[in-house]
Amino acid sequence: MKFASITSQDNAPTEGYIMPHTAPLYLSSTYIYESPEKAQAVFKGKEKAYIYSRWSHPNAELVERKIEEMETFGSKDVKCRALLFSSGMAAISALFQSLIKPGDSLIVQGNIYGTTVDYINHAAQQFGLKLYYEDFKKLDKIEALLKKDKKVKLVYTETPSNPTINCYDLRALSALAHKYKTRIAVDNTFASPYLQRPLIDGVDFVIHSSTKYLNGHGSGLSGLLVGSDTTFMDKDVWTIRKLHGSICAPFDAWMLNMGMKTLSLRMQQHCINAMAVAKWLQAHKAVSKVNYLGLESHPDHALAKKQMKDYGGVLSFEMKKGYKAGEKLMKQLKFCKLTASLGTTDTLIQHPASMSHFFVPKEQRQKFGITDGLVRLSVGIEDVTDIIADLEQALNHL
Repeated sequence: MKFASITSQDNAPTEGYIMPHTAPLYLSSTYIYESPEKAQAVFKGKEKAYIYSRWSHPNAELVERKIEEMETFGSKDVKCRALLFSSGMAAISALFQSLIKPGDSLIVQGNIYGTTVDYINHAAQQFGLKLYYEDFKKLDKIEALLKKDKKVKLVYTETPSNPTINCYDLRALSALAHKYKTRIAVDNTFASPYLQRPLIDGVDFVIHSSTKYLNGHGSGLSGLLVGSDTTFMDKDVWTIRKLHGSICAPFDAWMLNMGMKTLSLRMQQHCINAMAVAKWLQAHKAVSKVNYLGLESHPDHALAKKQMKDYGGVLSFEMKKGYKAGEKLMKQLKFCKLTASLGTTDTLIQHPASMSHFFVPKEQRQKFGITDGLVRLSVGIEDVTDIIADLEQALNHL
């Protein structure tokens, strides 16, 4: 079966479940049993059935089974378990609460999603965690920390990175983490399983803000955590989700599944348009630098070409005149939409220093390349000439 067929097909999430052509929306909080004996067998774990939609429900399980196929596509050896959450941050927090204990240490990539940094910093203060924010290009530094600090429980990375658009070597990082008996997680939101499948490269946990490319239309919140340790996922992570009530609601799960049906087609066009916009921006006098992995001038181009199917739909660029120029650009745009999100069919733009990474301490932000003049652009699937025309008129007004 081809990858595009996985995304488009709806298969029965559980044995005995009859699936119509279009997966129905199940808006029931509870489920009925035909007898007390059946109910007792289910609650004792001897038989499988739905209990309560806070625990699981058909719309969530349909998405989970589909993502498991997508994340392991191309490999016969890798197995995984996926759990669907109410948001990407709910998935991240469930991983941390399942895996991390007070006093543990973490090695975290410095240039990642701003709210993830905010969450990790808050968790560190609350639970006495030791944090190492590092440049994940410096593998020798990562190994030195793993060798020195035996309490490192997790290596946390994101590739392509948000918003600097760097690519990191997942095979090398996974090998280092496992050498020192540490687990590694990667936020794969920017790439999606269509472009990159980290479990095959040895990563233990994959995170998606499926609000973004997997949904693709900005029509609902959801998040996914996928792990190769199926026992840990089924026991530890699932228990956290059940007790916290952080499962994705049926309607958002249904919308996510509908969006996933066109993932392959959308990602292809996102990549085509992003390449065209990146090349155009490179030549503009108001722009000093363009960060897009598809450009041969990007220092990570060769790694991205090896590790990814294509280069993605998100790019960032540096305004020559810094913070004020970034703010002015946001005011001049008419076609591109100003919002701190990404991965939808329409083009979205934002200024990280004043928006998505506003809560990251400025010194920490700038240390890892998230400068005052950096602008992030999630290139949509509209006619690319309309996207470029809007950028041109806005940049020419600066």
